[in-house]
Amino acid sequence: MLYLIPLYAEQTTNAIDLCLRNRLVLPALTLLYSGIDVLGFLATDKPGATRRSFIAWAEKYMDGLLKIKGIVGMDLYSARCGVLHTGQAPSNLVHAGKARELWYRFDGESHINLMANTPKVPVLIDVEELVESFKSGTKRFANDLDTNPAMKTNAESRADRFFRRGLLSGPR
Repeated sequence: MLYLIPLYAEQTTNAIDLCLRNRLVLPALTLLYSGIDVLGFLATDKPGATRRSFIAWAEKYMDGLLKIKGIVGMDLYSARCGVLHTGQAPSNLVHAGKARELWYRFDGESHINLMANTPKVPVLIDVEELVESFKSGTKRFANDLDTNPAMKTNAESRADRFFRRGLLSGPR
């Protein structure tokens, strides 16, 4: 069922692009962060998606962006938590001083938290740059699956439960 993994990646990146073409920044970020969650789950041997699987995938496949911005996977995970759980930039990890807050710029327009009062200095990140890093990361991940049979088998067994087209049957 390996076709499901590239299909998932393609649908997710297409949905992100659709959101951004319509200037829907928060929904695009929601899709991106949930995409990292899913791909991190496919890459781990743990029973479910975890903070660690998200961070490990981001640090391995989005490492170029992380280095350029001077952030780590925990900062990206914290941003994910803020966006997915509260629709805000800061998360509990930021408030606890365990991560840096990400501020977003899209199409030259900044989307920042004007109430920032966090222990660590925030980081401005271009949404387009973040999306491109995710897209290139999905391609690198797919290449790793092609060259690592054990990783491919693990990911395929997990992806076998993905949603897909088909007939539904239920109570008659």
